[in-house]
Amino acid sequence: MTRVFLAAAGVLLLALLALALVWLAGQLLVGLGSVVVGTAQVLWRLLGFVAAAGFFGGLAYFVASAWRPVR
Repeated sequence: MTRVFLAAAGVLLLALLALALVWLAGQLLVGLGSVVVGTAQVLWRLLGFVAAAGFFGGLAYFVASAWRPVR
């Protein structure tokens, strides 16, 4: 009878450990997903800034070269 209770307790503890590991893996994946989403947002905003800086820099270069006196 004692062996049955020990076996049941072992199975119960193993199931609880498995559930805890699944929960921990889920928490880690959620955290990793947040980091990936944050990085993607930063890179997207950086791309927008670089595109705007390139456009306005090119526009300034075009205007400055257009106003250069002709020799």
